[in-house]
Amino acid sequence: MEIAEEIRTCPESGARRLIAEYGDRLYDTAFRLCQDESAARDLVNRTLWRAIERIGLFSGASSMYTWLYAILVNFWRMDLRQKKKMDILLFSDEVPECPDERPDPAEVLAAKADSESICNAVAQLPEHYRAVTVFRYFEDMSVPEIAGVLGIPEGTVKFRLHKAKKIMRRILSQTVDAQ
Repeated sequence: MEIAEEIRTCPESGARRLIAEYGDRLYDTAFRLCQDESAARDLVNRTLWRAIERIGLFSGASSMYTWLYAILVNFWRMDLRQKKKMDILLFSDEVPECPDERPDPAEVLAAKADSESICNAVAQLPEHYRAVTVFRYFEDMSVPEIAGVLGIPEGTVKFRLHKAKKIMRRILSQTVDAQ
């Protein structure tokens, strides 16, 4: 039985199946987008809850996977807008001192594989470049799928992917030069 139909007919078992099939993949993407475990878990919970609540709106025109990611991205964007509003309200002259808890870059490079360096470079990308990069290279989505999820033209997706690659080349070359 299709998940959407199961949620409509038996919400409890359908919800369990939805979480089992998509929860981990949604969390991986959410974490890559927001770089915070708690925020990623919250995004996934809200996404799954909204999908279950609004399963009647799922037409089947896209895959369940694409529909869920569109919901996740919408919540992520709302959170970014809310954060920007909050940042505007904070107009203190003093910046609180926050200790840098990141490990020493030399130790990280010595201890981790190239794939982790790439993940770190992705994390440094601006949000709009990070989103297309995560969907394309970590979720293996096509350009049309990414455009559909993000609600932007395919040409914009291609441009952002190109620009993200240029930024990542610069970040990775700085990492190599630092060695």
